[in-house]
Amino acid sequence: RKNSLAYVQYFLTDKGKKGLNGQRDLDTLIAQGLVDFMPITYEDFLPVSAAGIFASNAQGDKSREDEFISSSQGEFEAALGQKVLSEFKLYEAIQQESIENLFKA
Repeated sequence: RKNSLAYVQYFLTDKGKKGLNGQRDLDTLIAQGLVDFMPITYEDFLPVSAAGIFASNAQGDKSREDEFISSSQGEFEAALGQKVLSEFKLYEAIQQESIENLFKA
């Protein structure tokens, strides 16, 4: 979390629900037991990612390699009829919203 290697959701602890005493530094709030966090679990269900895995596994098998070589996010989005959201932008937005909600409370 401190090294930005994971996205987390922050929330007020029972103690924090009584007030943050004007404090806005997350590390301080966590150390004081006013705020806690839990990691956002990364989930990837995109066929585009699966196609890449299959393509790498199919290397050396020319017939299978040709099948997967044309897989792309653009083709997937065309078939879906809309753009696919970036999971990292989504997780970052969830994290940021949780921070904003701490200070609204």
